[in-house]
Amino acid sequence: MKAFDAGGVPPITFGVGRLEHAGTIAARLGTGPVLVVADEILDSLGVTARLTESLEYAGLGVEMAAEIAGEPKDTTVDRLAARARATGAGVVIGLGGGAAMDAAKLVAGIASADMAAASYALGAKEFPVLTVPSIAIPTTAGTGSEVTRTAIVSSAEGAKLWYWGEALMFDHAILDPELTVSLPPHITAWTGIDAIAHALESATSRQVNAVGRLFGLQALEILVEALPRAVADGNDVDVRGSMLWGATTAGLALHNCNTHMGHNISHALGSLVSVHHGLATGLALEVSLPELVTRPEGGEDYAAAAEALGASRNAQSLPIRFTELMRACGIGPELPDACAGVTAEALAALMKAPANIGMAQNAACDLSDADLDAFAAQMVSRLPEARVAG
Repeated sequence: MKAFDAGGVPPITFGVGRLEHAGTIAARLGTGPVLVVADEILDSLGVTARLTESLEYAGLGVEMAAEIAGEPKDTTVDRLAARARATGAGVVIGLGGGAAMDAAKLVAGIASADMAAASYALGAKEFPVLTVPSIAIPTTAGTGSEVTRTAIVSSAEGAKLWYWGEALMFDHAILDPELTVSLPPHITAWTGIDAIAHALESATSRQVNAVGRLFGLQALEILVEALPRAVADGNDVDVRGSMLWGATTAGLALHNCNTHMGHNISHALGSLVSVHHGLATGLALEVSLPELVTRPEGGEDYAAAAEALGASRNAQSLPIRFTELMRACGIGPELPDACAGVTAEALAALMKAPANIGMAQNAACDLSDADLDAFAAQMVSRLPEARVAG
């Protein structure tokens, strides 16, 4: 067995109604007001009010920033970090999907230093030693951001930028399945496929180790059973709980071994157009897996992933089983109309850019520029104009 360094896991509070524990947990971490960075829609659903009630019952002031709609910009993080400094925030909470949690962990990581978030992008600068304690409360079952030391926000120009470091680890994660019941079927499917991609890519990556296999394969076994059921009946809280725990487990695999081609392609595409990350990642895996499993490198890991998804223990079974799962969740083979106009050349260029190439290099096999060009061309063949032309 090869050597590895396992990443830490924050304390996790799991169960129906556990949102009510937020005040008690926050009071243990800090004494100042709590800055809540939340998805905008959670205000209208009454979730932010429930969180505020718990925090105020614990004697904590609340600064509510329920303004995350879509992927946040680094300028949004800067503004929220300034607000944290101005109010003397003692705790930061990320409430929502991956965008809200990523923004919150970055705010907590940089609030103690008056420097722009962009200064830390792509590891250009170490995060401050002193950080504000932070809590993650996911309302989707997909990103796993609650247990990872990475964050993704966009530049002012719309390019997706990575941030990483131990300073970005949340101090506590609250997993309440009730908070995910309101997700519509298509969002359930897209976020769930993102979680499956985290587990699958991590468990088949160049960096895979005993920890990545443990969490990644376990996550696949949980999610392959739960996701189609959650799409079919979103009111089943037990299934929602399985999805939430499966996504967190997949996040732990990602935390330890990182992703590869599915995320390389989807992040590049997301820098060109507005497309849901989970949908793009699922389609990117459909494009890349058939070639990846033909290579001798990683064959045993691809076979194990296929078995975890319910197929025969054979690498060649993996892309077939993955596509079956996509269709069972109502995800078709086409990219949405919003992606019209993307060219293979533009997509391939961003796949090879510094922000994304590391993911391609984490595939089990070596991939040439020609391989990346081929994946980009196949992805573009799923665009609206390509379908019309065909």
